[in-house]
Amino acid sequence: MSFFRPGVVALVVIAACQGQGSSGAGEGVASGSAPPPAPEDASGFGRSVDAEEAPPAPDAQAKIEEPEPPDPGKRIAELRAVSAWQAVIDRAQYLGRRKQHGFVYGRVGPAIMMPAPAAAPADAGVPIDGGVVPSPYVWLVDDTEGNGTLGIRVLLEGRANEGDRAVLGGAWELDADRRWFWRVDKVEVLPPAPPSDATDAPAPVPSHAIVNGNLPQGARMITFAKDGDAVYFQLVGPGPITEGDGWPVANELGDPVYALLALPGERPSYGGQDMRAADERWQLKKGQTYWVRIGKIRKRGLDQPVVINARTAPIRVN
Repeated sequence: MSFFRPGVVALVVIAACQGQGSSGAGEGVASGSAPPPAPEDASGFGRSVDAEEAPPAPDAQAKIEEPEPPDPGKRIAELRAVSAWQAVIDRAQYLGRRKQHGFVYGRVGPAIMMPAPAAAPADAGVPIDGGVVPSPYVWLVDDTEGNGTLGIRVLLEGRANEGDRAVLGGAWELDADRRWFWRVDKVEVLPPAPPSDATDAPAPVPSHAIVNGNLPQGARMITFAKDGDAVYFQLVGPGPITEGDGWPVANELGDPVYALLALPGERPSYGGQDMRAADERWQLKKGQTYWVRIGKIRKRGLDQPVVINARTAPIRVN
């Protein structure tokens, strides 16, 4: 006796056929279910799975490291170099005849001119003046003081260009005319010096020769001067015995000394061994009016002359 009814068997067979389904869409996904969402990138937009293998995009905020600019002060210190005029003040420490050696720095200036050889005599027997021609030397201008009026002769032989700031290794020697020059054995070009705060035009070439000129606008009598002024004065006493003692000056001859004025480059040599030549010293005359640009005015005790350093060369007033 059978317990299955024909209608029930038909229902079971139909349900089994529906459960097998087709194998085209993907296993384990129920019929009628939604497909899984595509992976998303950081912007929220869908991307393919293979995109994860690509290199990451560069960070727009990342900073490109740039090399630090060279520090000329560091290099000068490493070589123990001194400014061009300091090598004059301490010349006894850099003499080639003693096998001494040092480094100086400054700005390479123009060629130093010298008289040309005299031409053949004319009919009257007088040699013809040949003018001036470049000498073997160029100026190394001190760019730390003096506003272009301090410099040294260097035998550079074309190893740096005019306008370059450079460190020059070498030593002092005397030429056939008994003039000091720096014989160069090493050249290293430096970055340009920081901008100068000088308000006056620099000297065209280094020189201790005093030139004539007019008072600049706003110049004051030295007794009314303030820091940084252009001042005019006269020498009212004997000149300094030692470089750096200062010139006794006042408004005019006959006045009491108001200030001891140190001109550019005037300071004592180390150990008192001063080997400056005559053309490396300033010469002022009594009764003549000069003007200079000054630095700070340093006051001392009561009834004591003030002390002033000049920042520019003295100009003889017309």
